[in-house]
Amino acid sequence: MSRSKFLSKVWFYTLISVLSLSMVACFDAKREEDGGDDTFIEKEATTITFTEAEVYYNGDDIGEATSDGWLVKFYTDMEMDQMGNFVGPGEVMQLLLSAPFNSAQKPDLSKLVGEYRAQSNSGDFSPNTFAYGYMDYIDLPDGRHERPEGTFYASIPDGSTEMNIDLLDDGSLEIISNGDGTYTIDGVLVGKQCRKRNFSWRGVIEPKSQVVEQVPNSLLTSDLRLTNLTKAHLQDRGDSFYLGDNSYRNILVFLAEESISFEWGNPKGSGNILRLELLVPWETDIAQDGIPVGEYPMLTRNADTSFDKESIAPFHSISGLPDSFTVPYWSGAWYVKYADGKWGDSYARIDGGTITVERGADGSHRFICNLQDCSSPSFAVEADVTISNENLIR
Repeated sequence: MSRSKFLSKVWFYTLISVLSLSMVACFDAKREEDGGDDTFIEKEATTITFTEAEVYYNGDDIGEATSDGWLVKFYTDMEMDQMGNFVGPGEVMQLLLSAPFNSAQKPDLSKLVGEYRAQSNSGDFSPNTFAYGYMDYIDLPDGRHERPEGTFYASIPDGSTEMNIDLLDDGSLEIISNGDGTYTIDGVLVGKQCRKRNFSWRGVIEPKSQVVEQVPNSLLTSDLRLTNLTKAHLQDRGDSFYLGDNSYRNILVFLAEESISFEWGNPKGSGNILRLELLVPWETDIAQDGIPVGEYPMLTRNADTSFDKESIAPFHSISGLPDSFTVPYWSGAWYVKYADGKWGDSYARIDGGTITVERGADGSHRFICNLQDCSSPSFAVEADVTISNENLIR
């Protein structure tokens, strides 16, 4: 469960309502326990000793490199029904923790150790805080069901699967390494039912990573200069952005080694390929005119990978689309070393730079590519090749 769920406006306004109601609930609980006067007698605190624990590492699921999400689930000994629901009597607790950020995005238990207090607001994911409890829902074949998320406690009556839920939003907890391979997790948390939930667990933590592995968009480790590109394949993609105003034409250009062939416009074989997309004037006829002479600086993508409409204009080139590695989904500028018709051990998404096109009197095209990949810091991808008219497929 991503911690970013807490950032929605709906949750913000729900939180305000819940906090207001909880103040009333606590006041009513006080009056009920003391017979109606103003003296509050707290029920005797007991410690819940959990016997089972599951620990999940969610990594940087809010994408801010400030903290990592960890989910801890506790249970007392209970049986399960055929649907996988716990059958009481028993108790469960869930902790949604923000631990210090780990750049390796691996479940490092040394990062999990420490003391945790409640977040200051529903958008606070500072290290060593726990997230408020809240109600979410899940769609099942028999309809929509509410379920608790975040940090919560629940008791399950004898013979029942129904949970009596307390959404937790205050208190503190601590995770301690015992030095013998085991850990102790204990604390006192308070929620909407105005009860202290003293709890404790001790045992071995075997974290399960739920981090989706990020496939790198570039495997370059140094600058690259391509000198063996001898052929070009041009494809007119027309108004590929569907602007509908005849303001530009998108030309797909493959610069490739002699060993590369093309079937239905797609590269085959083994060798280096430089994939480019150039925006040219709408009236351009590549079959007759080829690629217009000029400089084609690369457009910068927005955070959502889109381009501003006004930037889509002739004499620009298109940067590579992130995380799209296969035909027909790859888009924009890429360098790829092919191996038997598949992506090999070297490739790079091109994220910036300029392509210059010159023309020879014999109809040849010269492509001068001064490009940068998407790495940080970036590596250069350069090429200065002249393609004869005979080796220009269009």
